[in-house]
Amino acid sequence: MKIELYNSLSKKKEEFVPIQKNKVGMYTCGPTVYDYPHIGNLLAYTIWDVLKKFLLSQGYKVTHIMNFTDVGHLTSDADEGEDKLEKAGRSTGRSAWEIAEFFIKVFKNNLYQLNIAEPTKFLRATDTVEEQIAFTKILWDKGFLYKTKDGLYFDTSKIDNYGKLANLDKVEQQEGARVTKNPEKKNLTDFAVWKYSPEDKKRDMEWDSPWGLGFPGWHLECSVMSQMTLGDTFDIHTGGMDLMTVHHPNEMAGSEAVTGKQQANYWMHNAYVKLDGGKMSKSKGTYVKLEDIKEKGFSTKAFRLLVLQNHYRKSLNFSWQSIEAANKALHNIVREISFYEKPKGNCDKFSDEFYSALADDLNTAKALAVIQKILDADCSDSAKLNTIFKIDEILGLDLESLRDRALELSSEIKIILDKRVEARKAKDWKESDRLRDKLTALGVEVQDTSEGQRAVQVKL
Repeated sequence: MKIELYNSLSKKKEEFVPIQKNKVGMYTCGPTVYDYPHIGNLLAYTIWDVLKKFLLSQGYKVTHIMNFTDVGHLTSDADEGEDKLEKAGRSTGRSAWEIAEFFIKVFKNNLYQLNIAEPTKFLRATDTVEEQIAFTKILWDKGFLYKTKDGLYFDTSKIDNYGKLANLDKVEQQEGARVTKNPEKKNLTDFAVWKYSPEDKKRDMEWDSPWGLGFPGWHLECSVMSQMTLGDTFDIHTGGMDLMTVHHPNEMAGSEAVTGKQQANYWMHNAYVKLDGGKMSKSKGTYVKLEDIKEKGFSTKAFRLLVLQNHYRKSLNFSWQSIEAANKALHNIVREISFYEKPKGNCDKFSDEFYSALADDLNTAKALAVIQKILDADCSDSAKLNTIFKIDEILGLDLESLRDRALELSSEIKIILDKRVEARKAKDWKESDRLRDKLTALGVEVQDTSEGQRAVQVKL
């Protein structure tokens, strides 16, 4: 099947052709583990999970790498300010190491709750410092770096087409907006590769290097990790649109300076999540966590459904009304398929339509709509169920498990159902209706079929 993906480098959809036949190298920028992920962060990992599962369904072997930024991400894009983990540690009385451990566990639990498959390998920035120092030495020996009072900086003027990913040469860059003023920097876009530790205090995370005690800059780690695991050039690099103007151009510059090659052939970026029309922001406190969704009684899979209803390159406007509607939609799907017989057969034409939608730049909204078409089709119930389960291996709504849960009834409910069967045998319709009402109050729906009574209790 021909797969087309939107490439941020070329600014257009392109046919996906991997470097090696039937193999895909994929790198995803992971979280900075200083705080709870918000749903805007988790949207990205949901989308790239669908991309990976779709590629697997098409016969590709996917090697997927994701980093954890646990050092070097400062509070300013200009490589100024405090390390986010050190700051979080100081405010809570914990070390930066403890902060990282805690929020890595939180993040992995969020992935599990959203049915997001873990990558082939997670790498922590702090586990690759030796490799980052070696990478920095190559940059230094090649003449790409210069010293300032606070560290080593990359001279972006020495890279042709720096910022090509976001057309930075066409974007007005103002000090104090994208970056803050640093009089020692040769160019506004130069970035830190190695930062010196402050002389007046000891950091939780610092290492010896040929240039003095310090720590690696944020943009260095992804260059190093991707080369370590996927080679000089790999297939797909993913991340949020917020990375297009600073992190990804810097990452590309570092990689290309060392290898002389393009870091990745396809760069894919997801749009933001907006909160009631405004930008979601941790620094401003305007964000929603997955835990918040659960506390309000909504399923985490409903958030996944909400993400899939939108195209990844368009901003998703989150509201409590939208998650409520997604939760209801998921409930209705599970309710309907729970009355179907065991899966058998296939509705082939719908499978083809589903895969074609995803092959068109991961059009999850169009792919998701196929489920409703299957529900409305004239295929047998067992064929519908089998087809839905098959495509849900990619969508990841966990429909098979949710159906199983819906069919698991407590002993109390089974007793009421048995009494209702007896009432119907005795043609005591008043008692039968009373018992049905009692079951409805417990969230159980009953259908009377030619083969007998069937009951479902959807539990998202």
